Amino acid sequence: MYEIVKNVINSKTYELTDILTKIDTLWVQGSLTEEQRTELTALARQNADPAASYAPLQEQIDALADRLDALTVRVSVLEQSGETGGDEPEEPAEEWPEYIQPTGAHDAYHNGDKVTWGGQHYTCIAPEGTACVWDPDTYPAYWQLVEDTQEDAQ
Repeated sequence: MYEIVKNVINSKTYELTDILTKIDTLWVQGSLTEEQRTELTALARQNADPAASYAPLQEQIDALADRLDALTVRVSVLEQSGETGGDEPEEPAEEWPEYIQPTGAHDAYHNGDKVTWGGQHYTCIAPEGTACVWDPDTYPAYWQLVEDTQEDAQ
C-alpha cells in the first residue's frame, strides 16, 4: 500500500484532504507504519497542487450563494443609509470572518488574511506571492493560531 500511495502522491493528481484521509485510514488499519504515515503526510503536503484541491462543485455553489447573500445585505444597508460609495460602510467588515473554502485563485487566502476556523482565530502566513486554498487543519504550515486577547474575549 505504501508504494501505491507514494506513486499517487508523486503524480500530483490528488486532492490534499482526500489523500491525507486515506493515509490516516491505512495507518489505522495497520497497512502503514507510523514512519510511513509521517513520510507520506509530509510528501503529500509538499507535492499538493492547489488546482487539484478546490472544493467540490456543490460546496463552491453554496459558498458563492453565502457571499451573494452577504453582499445583498451590505448593498441594502448602503442604499438605506443613502451612501453612494467612497465612504466606509457603517459597520466595518468582520475582523475574523469564518473560513470559507476558496473556489479558485481569485479568492484564495494570502499572507496576513485573518479567519476563524473551529472557533479559533488564525492568520495566513503563506509566503508572499503564494496563496492558500486549504484550511488550517489540512495545511497548518500556512496558518498561525492567534491567541485570543482580552479584547477578543469580550
